[in-house]
Amino acid sequence: MSDRQSPVGAQAKRPLAGRVVAESVERPWLVAACGLILGAAALFFAVTQFAMTTNTDDILSTRLPWRQREAAYAKVFPQGGAQTVVVVDGATPELADEAATALTAALKARPDTFSSVSQPDADPFWRKNGLLYLPAADVAKTLKTLTDAQPFLGQLAQDPSLRGLMGALSTVAGGVGGGYATLDQIHKPVARIAGSLEALKAGKTEPFSWQTVISGKAPDPRQLRHVILIGPKMDFAKLKPGAGASQVIRDTAKGLGLDPAHGVRVRLTGPVPLEDEEFGTLADRAGLIGAIALTAILVMLWFAVRSAKVIFAILATTLVGLVCAMAWGLLLFHRFNVISVAFIPLFVGLGIDFGIQFSVRYRSEQQGEVSVVDALVASGNGMGRSLTLAAAAIASGFLAFGPTNYAGLSQLGVVAGFGLIIALILNLTLLPALLRLLRPHGAQGETSPPLIEKLDAFMLGHRRLVVGVGVGAALASAATLPFLHFDFNPLHLRSTKVESVSTLLDLTKDPEQSVNTLDLITPNLPAAQAMAARLARIPEVSEVKTLQSFIPADQPEKLAAIADASMLLDLTLNPISVQPPPSDAQVVTALNTTSADLLKAAGGGGAPAAVDARRLAADLAALAQGSPANRAKAAQTLMPGLVTVLDQARNSLQAGPVTLDTLPPSLVSQWLAADGRARVSMLPTGDPNSNAVLRKFTRAVLKIDPDVVGAPLGIQRSGEVVVGAFVEAGILSFIAITILLFIVLRRVRDVAITMAPIVLTGLLTLGSCVVLGLPLNFANIIALPLLFGIGVAFHIYFVMAWRAGGSHLLQSSLTRAIFFSALTTATGFGSLWASSHPGTASMGKLLMISLVWTLVSALLFQPALMGPPPKDAGGH
Repeated sequence: MSDRQSPVGAQAKRPLAGRVVAESVERPWLVAACGLILGAAALFFAVTQFAMTTNTDDILSTRLPWRQREAAYAKVFPQGGAQTVVVVDGATPELADEAATALTAALKARPDTFSSVSQPDADPFWRKNGLLYLPAADVAKTLKTLTDAQPFLGQLAQDPSLRGLMGALSTVAGGVGGGYATLDQIHKPVARIAGSLEALKAGKTEPFSWQTVISGKAPDPRQLRHVILIGPKMDFAKLKPGAGASQVIRDTAKGLGLDPAHGVRVRLTGPVPLEDEEFGTLADRAGLIGAIALTAILVMLWFAVRSAKVIFAILATTLVGLVCAMAWGLLLFHRFNVISVAFIPLFVGLGIDFGIQFSVRYRSEQQGEVSVVDALVASGNGMGRSLTLAAAAIASGFLAFGPTNYAGLSQLGVVAGFGLIIALILNLTLLPALLRLLRPHGAQGETSPPLIEKLDAFMLGHRRLVVGVGVGAALASAATLPFLHFDFNPLHLRSTKVESVSTLLDLTKDPEQSVNTLDLITPNLPAAQAMAARLARIPEVSEVKTLQSFIPADQPEKLAAIADASMLLDLTLNPISVQPPPSDAQVVTALNTTSADLLKAAGGGGAPAAVDARRLAADLAALAQGSPANRAKAAQTLMPGLVTVLDQARNSLQAGPVTLDTLPPSLVSQWLAADGRARVSMLPTGDPNSNAVLRKFTRAVLKIDPDVVGAPLGIQRSGEVVVGAFVEAGILSFIAITILLFIVLRRVRDVAITMAPIVLTGLLTLGSCVVLGLPLNFANIIALPLLFGIGVAFHIYFVMAWRAGGSHLLQSSLTRAIFFSALTTATGFGSLWASSHPGTASMGKLLMISLVWTLVSALLFQPALMGPPPKDAGGH
């Protein structure tokens, strides 16, 4: 029979899918042209109308009770929306303070980029009243340190220059000579100044801290860090909606010289950089992963069909289907979200499977003198019904995701469900038409390897053993399910190598900066205090705050001590006159004078203080003999922080009584609403990043008040919604597919034979996750729909072939198609394992694990479960 002599006369006897294929191969140019035109139009629409939101708030239903409580809380105590947290660390307290102040001022001048910029600890209230929040003993020590440094500070306040510093050192050195002071009293300042000058001479910069010199002790880590809170203007049409604002922050910091070379480090964290950098991590190695995936898919396709022409036809059909599905999704929802965009790997995996199944069947049909048309029509008659049933079953399974509260998954299910129908239509029309036009050769003389024949014989000869092993493995896997857990902590899906994550982890080491707090609203401040007292008794709660927490204890005692110190130090810190900047000649004179005074005071003693005094004297003499530029550098190193320290000392001595009425309005608004409702905030006991700690913390607080809100509760409830959505969708999918199979197969046994291996695959996959210590998470759980769809398809193919009279199916072309289809998906999407993004890598791991069990279940368990074909095979 010639290529034009297609047996189309018996259309009524063919199944619908077979008739569609026959019509398509009769008019290949028309069908191919229509398919390509449709693909081009869909591609144009998808490219011009493509929109994707990266706003993760959109992927969970706002109808959820805990989200409604979050929204209600946010109305009473607004959190300022998405924020960028700028963490400024300085080598000294002065550098940190000056850097944060300068950066805050510069960013406030950019209202085009930032809706809000604030430095909470820079409020004048805190600068003035900070001492009141220290324990009384620490207040006394701080004031004593200031008082003891009075002679030193007085000279520097009058002359805040290198000349003034030399004068202060000479005064103390003179006191040593007169017996009014000792070298030990200035040992630490002398040693530190000498160290800075010697580092400068060696071409290095050693940060110099006046606060450390005056206090005589290392600074508190909190003094070396300041936080700036920023509300960036977002562009959710971009993959990284806050990247532009973040770049402005980095450029501004660079322009101000805020970098490690100048003793300052500026880092970004918070919701905006975290999301942006996560998408950046996802894009990292994307080229490599894409190349691996494409290469793997092409290699597996070659092994499956052994024809470049067939590979081209499969890929072209899949690509047309993908852009059509994307266009359909945009028509329905107008934009994708970070979950629904996962329909792309779903469609590619299943679309290629349909193409492989049809093409492998075609190559096996085109034996000897069989024409391309006859082989294609026979393939449509043989595989059309199986493909249609598989597509219908998988689509109904995906569409069952629609009613869930996980809005991202709901949209994914709808797009993927309709996409599978598109894939089916194209694989029964465009693919046969392309194969007719390309005229690839069939599989001539291909036989099953001897190993497959032996395996097939073993499976059929030891059915009870194989089925028993499968049932035992299912029961064993089911026993591990109580140990399977869902990791709800989104930080565990992020790479700790990126700045935003490492900075957040560093920041949360300080309980005062932890984001893992729980909050609740009470009717008024007295009620908040009563609730705080109850919560403070819970072991899982380490600290409870209300507005009342910002009223310092022991104020009368502290204020009295501050007032006494203020009277004593007033003229010292606020001199009547300040000398003008010195000339270089005056600086040289002061350096030489102080050098001589230090040598005189040190004498020839061998005590460490005397040794360091002589050391500094030599450094000062060398500086006096050096160039004016060296003296300018020395002044630039030693003196800038002095003004900051003097200002801090003046401010701290102006403290006044703190009451609810004198607290800053910006602080009060965070804790007390206009209608009198008051906020209560709690911190967990233990590691705030531990899932176990957060679970216990949340559970304990919920027993006291079920209306609590906060990040620990939100991420746990999000995890519950995601898991619940998949369980709900899984049950609905199982029911929908079972009903569909009953309608088509009409036998309980046949339906059970189809569904049992799917259940086995699921149990083995989840059991393997427990054994390998791979928890489910927000990322890898998205792989389950793809795995479910492929498993359903494979088992339907086998059952339909078995019902049609197929025996020894392991030796058939169907097994070859299933095997290489699974390998194509496994190698293609298993390449995600190579991602530097932990969540994506875990998805690749889960894909590989599940596809291995899918193959085991389909190729070993199902043939043994089916056994010989039914006596009335071929009649269905």
